[in-house]
Amino acid sequence: MILNITNRNDKVSPAVRDKISDWLNSSQDRYETITRAQVTFDKAVRQDSVEATIHVAGKEVFAKANGDNLYAALDSLSEKVDKQLAKIHQKKVIKKGSKKPEEPVPADPISEMDDEDTEYELN
Repeated sequence: MILNITNRNDKVSPAVRDKISDWLNSSQDRYETITRAQVTFDKAVRQDSVEATIHVAGKEVFAKANGDNLYAALDSLSEKVDKQLAKIHQKKVIKKGSKKPEEPVPADPISEMDDEDTEYELN
């Protein structure tokens, strides 16, 4: 996997670089399709923003997140990207012509007494 991390205003610290590489390696272990990733940081007046473009086998995933600090923005970004990767992975697993996973059908409650079996007392 090719990883490119840039910061528009400053240098990227080793701790942030390690956090991103760990996250992407764990995502690659789960989905096995990441070929290249571009992560860009930007510091605004009161918020940090993070953008990620991840190239997956045949597709491109893009996500952008803002946060009060850099680590909050990274956590939000990782959740967004992982959801998109899971969706791509699920589509790949369920191929055309194969059975889709069955959803459980809720059972109708059966009444204890039917209308025909009802007994009435007449005075």
